[in-house]
Amino acid sequence: MCERNLVQGSKVNFLLPAGQRFLANAALLFLVAFGTPCVRAQAPAGPLPQAASKDTPGSSQVNTPPPNVPRTKNLAGTWRLNVDDSDDPSKKLQQSRGSQNGGQGDGRRGGGMGGGWPGGGGRGGYGGRGASGGESDSDRQKMQLFLQPAQQLTVSQKDPEIDVTDDDDRKFAFYTDNRKIEKSKDPNHQGFLAKWDEFRLVAEGKDPHGNKYERSYEVLEGNQQLRETLFLKIGRNNTEISIHYLYDLVSGAPSQGPASQ
Repeated sequence: MCERNLVQGSKVNFLLPAGQRFLANAALLFLVAFGTPCVRAQAPAGPLPQAASKDTPGSSQVNTPPPNVPRTKNLAGTWRLNVDDSDDPSKKLQQSRGSQNGGQGDGRRGGGMGGGWPGGGGRGGYGGRGASGGESDSDRQKMQLFLQPAQQLTVSQKDPEIDVTDDDDRKFAFYTDNRKIEKSKDPNHQGFLAKWDEFRLVAEGKDPHGNKYERSYEVLEGNQQLRETLFLKIGRNNTEISIHYLYDLVSGAPSQGPASQ
């Protein structure tokens, strides 16, 4: 076949029989039609192009904060005292006595919780019932225990009853159904009528001196802290004083969202 090829200029004419020429032309067309794309599809020599990174500044994902958890009336859980965020009751009482005395404190009553308060002389002590006749150590101890915050609270709630137990196994039972509360002879187990004031559970009682006070509990925004508040009136002028104790959630229902709104 090669001997019968004729070269005419830059062209080569194949002198083949008609049947063989048809097959040769068909093979040539097949190579042109299907062979060239395959060659073009081959990757060029060198490293492969890198895929576009998904961590580009424009497409980087931003960690969005979790949605706000609705505030709850569910006080159930275990709560531990946050000393840094809580009031010091002895300082609160000293400040109130200082305001009653025109800004001048009484050194005899500046001994803190273990010192001369409440009372301590005259009728300027807590609730107007000072120790003019001499306040007993037992009375002072009762008041100290009354104002001293618990280190931990455990709250169980099954409306209309909310039970608050401290780390000394003292229990307060609050009822919101206006039932008749019988006076308990056990000082470590007391019952109170209570009501909801928005998110606050509010109850009234009497301190060891017989003066009325208000105690309330509420879960703060975020449902991770419980605030206990004692609202008192002290001295001859019935000076109002509020003492706040903050407790951090250790475990319980508020961390999982509200049980009741």
